[in-house]
Amino acid sequence: MMVGISIKVDTREVRKKLSDLSEKGIRDATAFALNITAARCKNALVTEMKSVFDNPTPFTLNAFRVERASASKLVATIVARDWATKGTAAGEYLKPQVYGGVRPMKKFEKALSPLSGGQYIIPGPGARLDQYGNMSRGQIVQILSRFNLMRDPQQNMSQRIAQRLAKQKKNARGQRSEYFIAREGRNGRPKGIFQLVGKGKVVPVLWFVQKRPTYSVRFKVDEVVDKTAEDQLPSAIESAIKGAIKRGFGKS
Repeated sequence: MMVGISIKVDTREVRKKLSDLSEKGIRDATAFALNITAARCKNALVTEMKSVFDNPTPFTLNAFRVERASASKLVATIVARDWATKGTAAGEYLKPQVYGGVRPMKKFEKALSPLSGGQYIIPGPGARLDQYGNMSRGQIVQILSRFNLMRDPQQNMSQRIAQRLAKQKKNARGQRSEYFIAREGRNGRPKGIFQLVGKGKVVPVLWFVQKRPTYSVRFKVDEVVDKTAEDQLPSAIESAIKGAIKRGFGKS
């Protein structure tokens, strides 16, 4: 999980401006200002993601949430979501974009690890992509199901067999599975998952890559939050002060 970024305020200045209010009024106003600022910081992160990422998914744009301040806890924190019902949590897969470094393996990469030899995976020409440029979840499930149904994954048709069938103009569909593992001719290293799409016709769906994907820092979360807080906190405090004073006068 990525470290949360907290927003705090020096309450001495707020106390000077709210000297006629109760202690509770001061703390309520301060918490209000912190929460308004934290919400603006979260919105700034969404704007930044749209700028630095190519067509990010709604799941990615919803990667952050606000832990609100209260009168008893004058700290508002923007944290990355560290859980997901499906796939990898946004707070996990955004880490390389925030800190730089190697991308962690995706769940389906781990699931295919016994077949790929622990390699990373990139889409091939036969991969079906969704509107965000990611591989279709339906096709991933289909591939995993095909191999999970087979008793021995090592019995997948080799590329050599598929090529021989193609030369003989035989329909390879149904020989064992419409998906099969393609291997390097010299050392037998698995190099991808191919699909049989017609009579002797195959297309690469997934490529296995040995080199770990490494990223430089692109998404500067700390800088975005710090700048937004610096710009927005003063106006949020002024708004909180006006609201507190107005409520105070209304009670008199």
